[in-house]
Amino acid sequence: MAAAPILPPALRGLLEAGAALLRRSSSGRVGLARAADVVAPDALPTAMARLPAQLEAAHRDATVPLPFKDVERVLKAAWRAAPGKVLDDLDPEPLAVTPAAQVHRGAHDGRAVAIKILRPGLAASVRSDLALLDVLAAPLRQVFGAMDAGAILREVRETALDELDLEHEASSQRQVKRLLRGIEGLVVPAPDMELSGETVLVGELLDGPTLKDALPADPGAVARTLVAAHVTAARGGIALTDLRPGHVVLLADGRVGLLGAGVTRPADRDRVAGALDALCRLREGDQEGFAAAVADGLGLLPASAALKAYALTGAIAGELLMGKARLDGPALASAAEHALDHLGGGLALAADVTPQPGDLAAARSVGQVAAVLSRLGATEDWGALMLAAG
Repeated sequence: MAAAPILPPALRGLLEAGAALLRRSSSGRVGLARAADVVAPDALPTAMARLPAQLEAAHRDATVPLPFKDVERVLKAAWRAAPGKVLDDLDPEPLAVTPAAQVHRGAHDGRAVAIKILRPGLAASVRSDLALLDVLAAPLRQVFGAMDAGAILREVRETALDELDLEHEASSQRQVKRLLRGIEGLVVPAPDMELSGETVLVGELLDGPTLKDALPADPGAVARTLVAAHVTAARGGIALTDLRPGHVVLLADGRVGLLGAGVTRPADRDRVAGALDALCRLREGDQEGFAAAVADGLGLLPASAALKAYALTGAIAGELLMGKARLDGPALASAAEHALDHLGGGLALAADVTPQPGDLAAARSVGQVAAVLSRLGATEDWGALMLAAG
């Protein structure tokens, strides 16, 4: 096994502060547990070989099923009526148990529905934890000297609170369903707004195995659908931020169901267009155009640093962005190894980067898409797919 890279003091301090925060907070532990669903062991560099076992341990601890009586209590409080008086049927066995919620099969007005219940007490714990984020402000400024750390941490707080409001999620899901209705082969389940609230989300039940359990007959078709969905949503002003294998349903008719589509953040349409322009310039080998898109269009880096970012991006992810490439775990691990090889150059750029708070959601969305697509092992021209969807 290769030795772990020697980290500069500023970066080591940031990582240690982040790790301490994860250990101290219930929300941090939930975040680790959720990452276990996305991070595949073969997609990690050798320096992170211990991470999957740590994530799996966190996932086990955070996914103890709720007793059915607690589920009934949450539903009764949300609906002000016993579940049996609202639903035609409610299966006591959960369909899914996640770190933040539990999902049950039910029936309402003769239709099969999925009923998502937020874990009791979780929202209050997370609200209490959010004050701890301030400990990251100083380490962030040590690494990202030009960045507005306060604005970034405010965005993290707002994101965390929105993700624990299932009424907000239901409303966003309805908006996403409308926005993505033109994507062939994609199904976003319709939420029931009358039955959904802060602690409960009720929506159309999609039956079928997920990518967590099975691989599709045509991995390329699924990959193209997921890329189109995420880029189209971003171009429409919405970043989808909860893609994971268990949220991709392989329907019997060949279509793809997308669960978790209501977990979103606003996306700046102009910045999405600017990022796609930078990708187009990178693929064309237009170094000056790429630097202009990054420096002038996005305002991410000074012009001189943007020129360095062109070379660094190509060295780390060029194979995946420049033409046909097999996107699988080893491909992502290789890109991560390249990133570690260029750690010094990356940290030099980090000192000058000035992201907008909304860029966090875009980065999270891209990372999740790459992680989920790596489960498919499809060979596509990934850069061309993103540009075509845009």
